Amino acid sequence: MKTTETKAIPRWKVALKMIANPGEVIKSQMNQVPWPYSLLISGLSFTLFFLQTGLDMFRTGQMEVSTVIIITLLGLLYGTCGVALIAVLAWAFSQASKREYSITWAISSFSLGYSATLIYALIGVICSLTLGWNTAVAFGVTGVLWALRPALFTIRQMSGDRIAFSIVLTTLCGAILLFGWAGLGRFGF
Repeated sequence: MKTTETKAIPRWKVALKMIANPGEVIKSQMNQVPWPYSLLISGLSFTLFFLQTGLDMFRTGQMEVSTVIIITLLGLLYGTCGVALIAVLAWAFSQASKREYSITWAISSFSLGYSATLIYALIGVICSLTLGWNTAVAFGVTGVLWALRPALFTIRQMSGDRIAFSIVLTTLCGAILLFGWAGLGRFGF
């Protein structure tokens, strides 16, 4: 898992590269990215995604401003603790420890995979605030779906290139995240 590159790449470039070429990043550059930085990416992604949900529901009269704030904070919790938990579960099911991948590597790789989600969510919030659009599904869900490709590469790497297993586990992880979002969006509101 040691990288052959000695030149450090700025973390923001690695995050953007995760969108275009997640396989290369996962194979050669993940050791250069600390897990707290990656969790920041996924945390911000889901914070903005849940903010979009709150804004959409506020605009349709289903939520008060205070509830929008609460759901946005739930997004931060979901994007950090929830994504980390999913990563740990995928790490365990993939038997990644047998291939010498650490839990922190798995958390970092999964979390950094939400780089595209962050961009989609940011654009969605901008469109929501400036144009009055309902954007949670169009931008938020689309961003989460974009994160499935890096998740697939991560699980494939951790599982020793078991492709069918990786597809099934990636699908399960994506479904858990989306159903969790849908559940939290309705929870008590």
